[in-house]
Amino acid sequence: MDGCEEYSENHKAVESVKIAILEDHSVVTEGIISILKSNPFFSLAGEFRTAADLFHFLESSPIDLLVLDIDLPDRNGIDVLREIKEKHQPTKVIIFSLHGSRVYVEDALKAKADGYMLKSDPISKLPEVIELVMKGGSFVSEGVSKVQLPFSAFQMEILNLLVQGLSQNEVADRIQKSRKTVEYHLNQMRTKFSCKNNNELISKYEKEIQK
Repeated sequence: MDGCEEYSENHKAVESVKIAILEDHSVVTEGIISILKSNPFFSLAGEFRTAADLFHFLESSPIDLLVLDIDLPDRNGIDVLREIKEKHQPTKVIIFSLHGSRVYVEDALKAKADGYMLKSDPISKLPEVIELVMKGGSFVSEGVSKVQLPFSAFQMEILNLLVQGLSQNEVADRIQKSRKTVEYHLNQMRTKFSCKNNNELISKYEKEIQK
């Protein structure tokens, strides 16, 4: 009997948690939904592919927690995080990302992310992380790189889009910045890494994040 009472008390903080997912890859979304359905204390409020769709939904439907990717079709996830924290308090936000570089994590924590989980982490860990942040705790994946790269989060966004195969002009279009702005930041990164071109920059970057 005592054990049952303790179990109930431990889960009281996460009972009926309304959760939304902002992720543009359906396979990832399906995996998150599957694990959420295994916990009776979680309620899926909605799944979204774009930030615009999410914020339209939030105008009339508040949520308790958002599982948020960084790489989105219409906006950077860190910018979405900032807006959530400014306009939709006290919503909790867990970043769920491929990016394990410390610069991303530090930028997310500065923007008041409640958790930072890597997509390489076991998805079965997500309910535990949700419960932790709903009780006021915080979480950062152990898989986050210990290497501190000398780039800003904005520069890392540009670099990761290049790694994904986008051209320099396509990167400018995706992040809605001028081509001159993108070239300026790429030139800064090439200089810091002593690279002659973008291919060399990408190669050195990939070696660094594997350390």
